[in-house]
Amino acid sequence: MKNWKKITVLGLSAIMMLGGCGNGGDSGSSSGTSTGQDTEEGQEAGDTTGADGDIDKVTWFSDVNFWNPPTKWDTTQDTIMGGITKATGLEFEMNIPAEDGATKLALMIVNGELPDIISITDNNTMKELVESGKVWDLQEFLTQYDPESHLLNGGYPEDVKELQVERDGGWYAFASHLNSPDSREIFPACDEYYTWDIQYGENYGILWNDTVLQEFDLKVEDLKTEEQVLAAFQKVKESDKTVDGASYIPILVDGNVYHEATLRTLEYFFGAMPIDDEGNYQDWIQAPESKHALAFLNKLVREGYLDANQFTIDNAGVKSYITSGRVLCFIGNKANTNADSDHSGTTWTSTGAILSSEGTMPVLPKNTEAGAGWIQTFISKDCKNPEKIAKWLSWMSSEEGLTWCIYGIEGKDFNRDENGCIVMTDEGDKRTLDYVNTGLTAWWPFHNTSFTQHVIPAPEEGSEDYLGMLNQTALGRLEETTVFNSALIAFPSTLIDPSSDVGIAKAQIDNYLVGQISTIVMTKDDASFEAEYNKLLEQLNTLDIAEVNATYDAWYKEKCESRGESLTNANKDKH
Repeated sequence: MKNWKKITVLGLSAIMMLGGCGNGGDSGSSSGTSTGQDTEEGQEAGDTTGADGDIDKVTWFSDVNFWNPPTKWDTTQDTIMGGITKATGLEFEMNIPAEDGATKLALMIVNGELPDIISITDNNTMKELVESGKVWDLQEFLTQYDPESHLLNGGYPEDVKELQVERDGGWYAFASHLNSPDSREIFPACDEYYTWDIQYGENYGILWNDTVLQEFDLKVEDLKTEEQVLAAFQKVKESDKTVDGASYIPILVDGNVYHEATLRTLEYFFGAMPIDDEGNYQDWIQAPESKHALAFLNKLVREGYLDANQFTIDNAGVKSYITSGRVLCFIGNKANTNADSDHSGTTWTSTGAILSSEGTMPVLPKNTEAGAGWIQTFISKDCKNPEKIAKWLSWMSSEEGLTWCIYGIEGKDFNRDENGCIVMTDEGDKRTLDYVNTGLTAWWPFHNTSFTQHVIPAPEEGSEDYLGMLNQTALGRLEETTVFNSALIAFPSTLIDPSSDVGIAKAQIDNYLVGQISTIVMTKDDASFEAEYNKLLEQLNTLDIAEVNATYDAWYKEKCESRGESLTNANKDKH
């Protein structure tokens, strides 16, 4: 699973030029910048000057406080930064606050002292930037300073741009981790393997420790139903077997985010949907299958399969349990586990879902349409050297720039296979791990998921990467699972004003649910469970959840009308 997750980090959620894995085609090219050959030769010669012979320094700000690109812009031979400078004539002074990045940028907006380049993720800050009038509409910026840019001529996905225009009123930002139908037209996947992730990939799910399964003579094919799973937990609980003197753990939840990750995973398994039987939006927690998910968690606690102390541990604690070799099963966000052979000494297998004893079928919300990406990069209207910044934006997003920044130097960091696809060398892998110093893969605002799937060959069937993909797509590939278009319920974060009556009600509901879910899960008997669950529903009504739902429902219905589709509750006939 390790390499599968690594590819995902580099941009795998969503692919080479129209001719396959090779270098054919020109959709990733950008005029006005140096070629890849010139870049590498320039590095070998130690020449890192731009086209005009000068190197200019600009400031690059980000609110992503865990982004750690090199702090020193090293332009010596064979450096990634030197290649960027060679191609663009720019050096960068990075400004990434350790905390409160959004607040600090807000002050810069007020003071009229914006950095040259701004890469952010906070939606409210994006809104402030656009409304300030201090950042460029990229259509205007590139038309003026790099009119031949591929970004103006089919090199930027139109479906992503449309979402950004809908959000911001114009195309003000370049989005990272592009993964949409149009981005896959620009960079088609080099293998059908990648379409599985697009169709079914999901982090929330279930994992079984293969070593522990073998120790207890359990087989994944016999762990499909609720009854089978509970029987396996009972078998482990009753055992006197230990690992380094400590008992085995039947089930591990996702620590202190269990109420989000583990509960939502179980809601998927038991078929909860945010659409009621009449086709109206409802909060997930109001679905009858969510009650079943809560009851299942409660049963795990009451039967002693789950130590309630798990509800308070942080992610480091979850990973520690995983690496202990004591955990039979994990339910939650698989990306939170480090559950791979390098870290835990075993392999893990997903059975996809736990099939409900009540006869409802699993569901999987999957948005295969365009998203607006992750990091959004803006250009200040007061930026120094706009011509070079425009060329830089075009080059960094070109096939040449993406290859250089993500995969490095051909023959050193990577080679190409018989199909022209990129295969990293051992040295390239080492430099990638040390990206904080080398800069290889460090430039996250330009990572492109479709490009990654375009140039990285599919793993061999049966390999660790392949098995990781099977785990990632297990729920969606189940015959019993209904996959529905979650784009219809992908509500913009700005839909509800936090200061409005509805916004205040939503905040109160969110806070209430965290505590009440814990209360329900910890009840000691069926009567207490029913009483606390009914209290939850009553309090939600008191807190005006109907008004919150109505706001979401109006947006959902508008989306349905514009798309010509709608959602139907997958278990409607079971209610």
